[in-house]
Amino acid sequence: MDGLTPRRRIFIPPPALFLRKAILTGGGEIYYHIPDRDLVSNGGLTVTALPANTSRCPHCGKTAAGGYKLPAHLLISVLLLGLALFFWVTGRNRLADAVNQARLTSDQKAGGVIAYIWSPEADKACGGCLASAGKFVEEKKTAALREKTKDMAYLSAGEYQIGSPEGAGDPDEHPRHKVYLDAFYIDKYEASTADYMKFAAAANANYPEWAKPGGQFNIDTGSKSYYRHLSSVFKNCGGCPIVGVTAKDARAYCAAKNKRLPTEAEWEAAARGGTDSIFSFGDDPAATAEYAWYEADSGGEPHLAGRKKPNGAGIYDMHGNVWEWTADLYDKEYYRESPRLNPAGPVSGSDNVIRGGSWAFDADSLRSANRAGSDKSNDDIGLRCAVSEAALSETAAAPGAVDIVR
Repeated sequence: MDGLTPRRRIFIPPPALFLRKAILTGGGEIYYHIPDRDLVSNGGLTVTALPANTSRCPHCGKTAAGGYKLPAHLLISVLLLGLALFFWVTGRNRLADAVNQARLTSDQKAGGVIAYIWSPEADKACGGCLASAGKFVEEKKTAALREKTKDMAYLSAGEYQIGSPEGAGDPDEHPRHKVYLDAFYIDKYEASTADYMKFAAAANANYPEWAKPGGQFNIDTGSKSYYRHLSSVFKNCGGCPIVGVTAKDARAYCAAKNKRLPTEAEWEAAARGGTDSIFSFGDDPAATAEYAWYEADSGGEPHLAGRKKPNGAGIYDMHGNVWEWTADLYDKEYYRESPRLNPAGPVSGSDNVIRGGSWAFDADSLRSANRAGSDKSNDDIGLRCAVSEAALSETAAAPGAVDIVR
């Protein structure tokens, strides 16, 4: 178009009222803005055609000629927005500084209050308030510790007798010696089939041999029948101890619970339950059936954990039911060089120590000092977990803990 054409009345159908640009019948473009519209009787509106070198603000309709691409008022708006953003950012920084200063002031005041409470000039009532606050904190710590060590027995730090006396036991149980152990907790019950299978399913790994997908020992699909005699136990007794797991599997299970396998020395200290006798219940094997599932009373299979009597530390099935993996590697000569402080077994070896005997063994295998080793899973090897007191984030005294008499 030649120059700026005066306002023209053209008809734009109502559905197009929100268009920003229209093409004139004779060529050229016209721009219009809803606030400037001039409705006419036929439903159209008045728009203004502009020269090709003229820009119009798409929001307010104002124009800028002479090559300016951005109207002055829009430029001012952008500058104002930039200033607003600048003040917002700097304001946030000042607010953060104020909050930090308030926190520091609050901490200083709290420190001053505590200092006053402990000072000779303090009101006598302050002592009662502080005692109540201290009691509340300790109760919270104790509750947290109780939850972390649920169904675990506590063994205090100190010396424990390990091994068999001269003339008794097997050669690898000599010499009998004392070791010092840091305080620790150990599970009262052997790890159950149901709980272990939940762990394996969640990890999609560490399955017991009898349940390993595609494994040759799988009781449903495998070519080997080794575990099938216990199929009914596996499927119907979730509270029975897990078997068919390796030492590696056992470590993974305990780690998933923020625990670990007990060392061999910790296991024996816990098994003895404060005694130095052959069994935790004395030297006479006649009482074995009251405390253990073993060859004479098991019926050839493991049983529900915790059904026999516990030992003096309140721990069940340390004798019999299933052998239990420990963290130590096995060396028949280890006791001749075992360190006194927290022994952790030899640094090399092919077998891991297993302890406690099982449903398939005689009473002699259930002795507290009896040692054995294995490098593979079996239908009568399970586990229980332990945790050092020092490893717990809270170390309040355990409620009802059994302090072993040595």
